[in-house]
Amino acid sequence: MTANLPQSPAKPETPMGTRVRNLSIVIVAIALTVSLFLGMRSQTDTATLTELAENSTPLEVAMSNGKPTLMEFYANWCTSCQAMAKDMGELEQEYADQVNFVMLNVDNDKWLPEITRYRVDGIPHFVFFGKDGT
Repeated sequence: MTANLPQSPAKPETPMGTRVRNLSIVIVAIALTVSLFLGMRSQTDTATLTELAENSTPLEVAMSNGKPTLMEFYANWCTSCQAMAKDMGELEQEYADQVNFVMLNVDNDKWLPEITRYRVDGIPHFVFFGKDGT
């Protein structure tokens, strides 16, 4: 014995409903595109920041080679540091023969004495030394 239940007829979608659905899809697609773009951009900046750190002058060399030194305290997760990486790289390329560029990662405990000595309380933090290291 089968019960005869009334079936509700499928409601046709209204033109306004179709527009709302299509607009929602477009908004989600734009949001995903922007998220992917920004995610890829920050990964590129991080790689550049890492490359700068790897290619920077060692602190001991910079403090004893008679050239002025620009010391940057940074962190890989610092969005300001990432955003500045390209410009810092260009500065380094232009002035590398005249100025030492030193990068110290605040997440590395090795640099704790320097972090304390130069009173680093936020990043990025820059310290400039003259030719004599002062």
